[in-house]
Amino acid sequence: MKVAVIGGGIVGVSIAYHLSQAGISDIVLFEREKMLGMGVTQYCSGGVRSQFTTSINVQFSKESIGDFRSLAQTIGYQQCGYLILDAGSDSLPRVKMQNDLGVASEYLSVDKLKQRFPFISAEGIKSASFFGEDGIADPASLIEHWHKQAVKNGVKFEFEASVEKLVEESGRVSGVSVGGNVGRYEVVALAAGIQSVELAKTIGIDIPILKRRKYVFMVEGLKIKHPLIMEIPTGWYIKPEGEDALIGMSGWEEKQDYEKKDESLQETLAATVKRIPQAENVHLKKTLSSMSDETPDKHAIIDNSHPGLIIATGFSGHGFMHSPATGRIVASLVKGEKPAIDISALALKRKLNKELVAI
Repeated sequence: MKVAVIGGGIVGVSIAYHLSQAGISDIVLFEREKMLGMGVTQYCSGGVRSQFTTSINVQFSKESIGDFRSLAQTIGYQQCGYLILDAGSDSLPRVKMQNDLGVASEYLSVDKLKQRFPFISAEGIKSASFFGEDGIADPASLIEHWHKQAVKNGVKFEFEASVEKLVEESGRVSGVSVGGNVGRYEVVALAAGIQSVELAKTIGIDIPILKRRKYVFMVEGLKIKHPLIMEIPTGWYIKPEGEDALIGMSGWEEKQDYEKKDESLQETLAATVKRIPQAENVHLKKTLSSMSDETPDKHAIIDNSHPGLIIATGFSGHGFMHSPATGRIVASLVKGEKPAIDISALALKRKLNKELVAI
């Protein structure tokens, strides 16, 4: 079986690797850049968490966590914990759902939050949740690992190969056009992040991805040991990064690139100081930015309803942590097997089931 994978980010590389592990021998991955992971993956926070607000995302985390644990030394996986602050609603229903699915997250009242994490200002917080087994890992190391293994398995990687359009015949995707040359494939896996939108349009498919730019700021000078902290519904977060920290918020819609950079920095710094007053003296070290493939309900799209095409995009900041499960699921779809998880909730045409935070 000949399979083409479009997109060399963490999701595309996972798909290529897991296809090769599933015994498919004729696979080619097309990446428009000179290297893998040059899109949103290189700016990924590297979070690995099970604390989601919908069961489908919790299931994806559970299906993926074994891979992070088994590759812990290779990809720098650390269980530093995730603390999620709720400013909009109570955490209890979310924690109960997670517990029912086998995730032992803890519910924290405001008093317990203050006792456990005294450096946090709980102003406006209604409750919180914490799971010590959540953590962080290095996306670049995981891409490198899967790339090497996929090459050993015979996968071909084509760099600086920009796919111009999908090729459709008799209502079925039958190939891709690269540099004016058409290659024929039995299955095409579209995992090109925000670029998936334009490619899908070439055969009349509309993928609902918002044009949002995410800014991530590396700061130094915060001498506090802390887990990865998130806030709902603002999307503010702070992640430990060695002796430094990464801070960010939900993405900004922009009419032109980088028009919200200064505004985003000021808002993110203000949110950081509001939650961690000791952060008042931090210094900006680096600014990172990328376009986010965020969907209206902050859930991925994994869909094989169009013959010859599998869409795996719109991960809304969750692509890295859910990439192991996604690779195996797409491999199952290609082989005509039942996936490990019921993915009907992630269909292209679906009833929206909103996740609260996309990072």
